[in-house]
Amino acid sequence: MALFGGLWDAAVVIFLVLVFAEYMKVRTKATKQFNWIAGSGLLVLLAAASSWISVAGNSVVSGATTLFGVIAWIMLLIGALWGALELTKAK
Repeated sequence: MALFGGLWDAAVVIFLVLVFAEYMKVRTKATKQFNWIAGSGLLVLLAAASSWISVAGNSVVSGATTLFGVIAWIMLLIGALWGALELTKAK
């Protein structure tokens, strides 16, 4: 069951990941990667906010919502894979 809606819940989860990574001191090992993840969380919030406007049926705003969502998930994928690679490197 969605708490606020799909995009809002996804943004909350992304930001909770960042909070727990900071709490466990993992973020200091991969700062750039977590910045990518934080940026994707902001874009998901932007997509969620613009999805409220697109309810009115404006196709330009609906396209922007989709664009923000796609860019956010690409940024999240890059940050997560790059972070996993950085954290598993043996130093």
